[in-house]
Order: sequence, then C-alpha cells, then structure tokens
Amino acid sequence: MLNIDPSLIILITGANGTIGCDLVYHFSKTNKVLAFYRTDNSFSENFKSKNVTWIKQDLRNIIECKIVPDVIIHGVVTHPFANKNSNLDYINSNIISLLNIIDYANEKKVSHFIYLSSVKIYGDINIEILNDNNVFKNPDLLGATKILSEVLFKNQNFKFLCLRLPGVLCYENSPDERPWLNSVISKLKNDQDVIINNKDVFFNNIIDTIEIFKFIQYILKNDVPFNISFNFSASSPIRLEGLILGIKKYFNSKSNINFSKVPTNHFIISNEAFTNNFDYEVSTTQKIVKRYLKSIN
Repeated sequence: MLNIDPSLIILITGANGTIGCDLVYHFSKTNKVLAFYRTDNSFSENFKSKNVTWIKQDLRNIIECKIVPDVIIHGVVTHPFANKNSNLDYINSNIISLLNIIDYANEKKVSHFIYLSSVKIYGDINIEILNDNNVFKNPDLLGATKILSEVLFKNQNFKFLCLRLPGVLCYENSPDERPWLNSVISKLKNDQDVIINNKDVFFNNIIDTIEIFKFIQYILKNDVPFNISFNFSASSPIRLEGLILGIKKYFNSKSNINFSKVPTNHFIISNEAFTNNFDYEVSTTQKIVKRYLKSIN
C-alpha cells in the first residue's frame, strides 16, 4: 500500500456520508484527519480513532475552524437520493457550501483540493462511449450544480482535481438501493428476482471508495498534473450478462434473472483524459466488484 506523508492533515467534508466515512476510515490509519459533518449518525458517533478530529460544521455557514489542513477532500453533495433534495437544498449544499470551503482553503493556504464531482455533469448521454470532452446536455439539478462547481475552481490559489465519478460502491455505510449495481447485488444476495436490460453490452460504470482512496494517495505522493477535471471509472469493461451471472454464482443465489430484451440507453466510460495525465493503473471492473463482494459476504 502506498503511504503518503503522515504529517499531512487531511480535511474530509461530508465525513459521515457514504463516501466520506470510508475515506475517514482509510486515511485515519496513517494521517491526521479533520472530519467535517453536519448531522450526527452512527458512524460519526461510534467511529473512534486518535487520528480523527470530528468537527460539526454546517458548510452553509462561514467556517471558523482554526486548524490548518494541508489537503481538502470535498464530498458534500445533495443528490436525488438525499433526504432533503429541494431546489434550495441543491444550491445550499452543492454551491454555497462549496464557496465557503473554497474561501476556507484560500484563507488557510491549503495546497491540494480534491473535489468529488459526478458523470451526472454530462446530462443526457446518448452515445456508446462517454469521453471527458463530451458536451453537457440537459443535466439535472445534480449535474447542473456540478458544472457550476467545477467552474468555481478556476483561478484559485490551490491545486485542484475534479474527479467525475460514476456509481460508487461504499463499504462502511452502503445503501442497498444505490448505485445501480449495488441494488442488483443486494437482490441477488437475498435471493430476490432481478430484471437486467442490455445483457450483451459492456459495463464499467462503477468505482469504489478503496480506489478513490488509493488514487488520492498516489497524487499526494507524486508530482502529477493539477487543475483538471476527468472521468474516474473502473478500467476494462466487462460484458454485463457475465458480470451478473458471476455475482449470482458467488452468492449461490436462488434469484431468477430476467434478461429483458427491451433496450435502454447504455454507455461505457472512457478514462482517456485520466490515462493521458496520470501514471496510475485504475483497477478493473472485475477486480473492484470482486473485492466489494468479498467485503459483504
């Protein structure tokens, strides 16, 4: 495992969210972590580590934390699955909160800022391969606020990277209903029937928090390009039918799988901009799914 400088202080926002709590868990093994959160939950109440300082902070307000972090990983987001997802919630969480954490980063002279963006930024995707330079077409509120968010990073004093993520598999606090693949895994594990479209297409619309953690380790350890946005998805797409049948076999599931003949929109994600800028090999779709299944078996 690649270890970064243990003296770095890493601030993680949304620290008890589905992605945030995994990052807190991993980084706290070797680094001091400032864990910003707004509302208590079981993770923020029960996860104890001498390396973690929990700070209750509503990012809609000016940040008064006096501790100076070296790195910020910003994971706060309102999305369609959020408990509160009104138009105002999207603005407050995805824009106002980001503006406040950017101001804080500049004030504290933070060196690196990692922003967890989303492939939702592209909106309607009607092509077979999604590239980083694809046009933004009819994005929903999540996508629209992500577009504005990425624009806000221009001309800041710190180095930044915007990772456009697909569905993220999480470990410490994983909801059964998302991302799509996790909902299928949950049903197969519990012997529930599933309907699968597009069985013959290839699939890599997934990443996990372990891969996000490993990549952030890599960029903090190496001299790499900054101030760019890019897709960050599993490599080596695999045929969907084989993936689903493999998961069923792994659990010895009694689920019935209906491979529907009704076609739906589908795309694989190109990591072209990523591979052109970083000497880092993203784990394959198969490897990511395997380690996730092993964790929940």
